[in-house]
Amino acid sequence: MNAADQVTLSRVVLTPAVVAMWLAPAPRWHWIGLAVFIVAGVTDFIDGRLARHASNTTRFGAYMDPLADKILVLGSGLALIASDRLSVWILFILLLRELAVTGLRSVLPPGTTMGASRVAKWKTTSQLFALGASAVLTGVVPDGLWVLALALTVWSGGEYFYHYWPRN
Repeated sequence: MNAADQVTLSRVVLTPAVVAMWLAPAPRWHWIGLAVFIVAGVTDFIDGRLARHASNTTRFGAYMDPLADKILVLGSGLALIASDRLSVWILFILLLRELAVTGLRSVLPPGTTMGASRVAKWKTTSQLFALGASAVLTGVVPDGLWVLALALTVWSGGEYFYHYWPRN
């Protein structure tokens, strides 16, 4: 396992700590959880750069990186729903998009790869910002970030279907 893969796995390992802190009743834990969440989010940028810089991408990393993103986003989202800081329908839309894109991958011809598009990368970034804001703030800031995140979520899902849906 190379350094990039280890950074990817750290995102998965940090997720339960974020969830626990965001479920804590004391607001100071939410802020500490936000700091851990930011570290976990930054690993999403570091792992890919490490792998490309060292010309050492792996099949494990290609599989685990998007899975680690989903674990962080969905785990954090569930914690926010449980503590009444996020509406369930928002996480439902995120999950629906992920399931649809995963389903699309399953019907592609063998050997076809669906790399992360630029919009999909912005989608993940916007979701992370919206989740972080929702952990410690209320009002227009997290709401505005969720509008952006949901728009990019739908857009990126549509983009994948437009480019990769089999047309025989």
